[in-house]
Amino acid sequence: MLKQPAVFKVSVFSAELQYFHVLYPLVRYMSDKKNYHRILLPTAYLPSLEYMLYVALAKNVVIEIFETYPKQTWRNRCTIMTANGLLNLIIPVIRPAGNRTVTKDVLLSPQGSWHNKHWRAISAAYSNSPYFLYYSDLIRAHFAEEPTGPLHIFNSKLLSAILHELNISANITFTLTYEQEVAVPDLRGEMTPKLHLRKKQPLTEWPEYHQVFSEKHGFRANLSVIDLLFHLGPDTSAYLHEAARLNLPQLSEG
Repeated sequence: MLKQPAVFKVSVFSAELQYFHVLYPLVRYMSDKKNYHRILLPTAYLPSLEYMLYVALAKNVVIEIFETYPKQTWRNRCTIMTANGLLNLIIPVIRPAGNRTVTKDVLLSPQGSWHNKHWRAISAAYSNSPYFLYYSDLIRAHFAEEPTGPLHIFNSKLLSAILHELNISANITFTLTYEQEVAVPDLRGEMTPKLHLRKKQPLTEWPEYHQVFSEKHGFRANLSVIDLLFHLGPDTSAYLHEAARLNLPQLSEG
């Protein structure tokens, strides 16, 4: 019998943590809409549109933090479009226990003033986008000073700020233990740039929208959510729901 994961809660509107337990319904079919009311995801830095689509659909998001931290994933990187093409922004991290470090113990590294470099790259890439001036302060606030502490907390603060701005009321929780088999849709291994490791094919139906460098590089889909936010602004949420209708119609109906 699949185990019910214990979780602790982080408010969408603050980073204050408080412990509690939730019982989840047994998941029998990943394609059943009601089962997506809660979903298990990895932590992610300025997540991709695919990640955000599942967050918007599920409303209750459990983030895995007791896994052994895997390298070279979206947990500490995101992709944006720049004048020179796609750019991966990678957060340097400290793994206190080396390869045995669990995600909750992974710390932000001060190496190379990465927060300044990331913000400069974001600003250069999107300063001419339609909604950069409107939303730039929302993102820049997290890079104004050198971030410290656990990676997953930094990621969750960014995610929560974006969800709040978009009026997406998702309840974010963290696991308290690691379970290989869980009674919720499990996408921990699916949100990765290593496509050969995925069990499911990535979502492919992404409506085209104007991007600052689309004339030079063409439209590039499924980038970091900030690409969509700076180009579509308040229509970001509507775009995610339209993408859900195209990719996962059985989940987005109703």
